[in-house]
Amino acid sequence: MRHRIVLASMIGVLCAVSAGFQGCVTESKDAAKRDVAGPYQTWDDVIKRWIGGQATDLYVELGPPNLHPHQLDNGEIQMVWDFGIDRMPGQADAYNLLPLYGGGVNCQIHFFSDQKGTILRGERVGCD
Repeated sequence: MRHRIVLASMIGVLCAVSAGFQGCVTESKDAAKRDVAGPYQTWDDVIKRWIGGQATDLYVELGPPNLHPHQLDNGEIQMVWDFGIDRMPGQADAYNLLPLYGGGVNCQIHFFSDQKGTILRGERVGCD
């Protein structure tokens, strides 16, 4: 009996890890349409590129938001990247695709998605 419980627990953990890993690694079909041809020229270009895209793909490019995403009263989910504080980098950082900025960084990008994770709009705070 004890052997079955341990075996069932191990199988459950392996399935959860496998499902989680697969979900983290794969990108949606929409991501291919959003491949960057070169570095972003402005922060507005970053925002425009992601309107209509998926939040999961955005997380791959920018890294996870460093301020906790939260649901607004209208049902939208607000995600905030603050480039002035330490954050987990994404692919855009790895390939130096983000707009260049000086030493006094005061830049936040706010994205808003629906419940399905589709980016509806974005705005920048600072980033001048």
